[in-house]
Amino acid sequence: MKIAHAFDPVLATLAEPFSRHADTLLDLRACVLNRTRPGRCVACYFSLQESAAERLISKLCPLRNWLETHIEVVASDESACPIETLPLHLTDVDDLETYCRRTMAEFHQNRAYGRSTINLAFRYKQAA
Repeated sequence: MKIAHAFDPVLATLAEPFSRHADTLLDLRACVLNRTRPGRCVACYFSLQESAAERLISKLCPLRNWLETHIEVVASDESACPIETLPLHLTDVDDLETYCRRTMAEFHQNRAYGRSTINLAFRYKQAA
């Protein structure tokens, strides 16, 4: 199944409760359809979460699950050679900055790579 076909039902559940955030939803869909800017997809999730009333937070669960299934964090060295991938876990995180800081702290505290620079980025998971 194409990634966009799997995403459209998720997006459809958000259209009505997040109708005031149509630009964010359209931006999210464009990124998914084109398989571009996975970090923007994560940022859109946090934008929707931040603006959601308490009663709407649960409506974001399918989106969070979709993102966690299709996007990951990749660590690369200074020559852009991937050295590790991490799953995307958005549960119990309030914003993108906090998520990024936690991920960076994980590398500072629990990794020992012999590299001078490690870059972290979001990417769509590779097709099986």
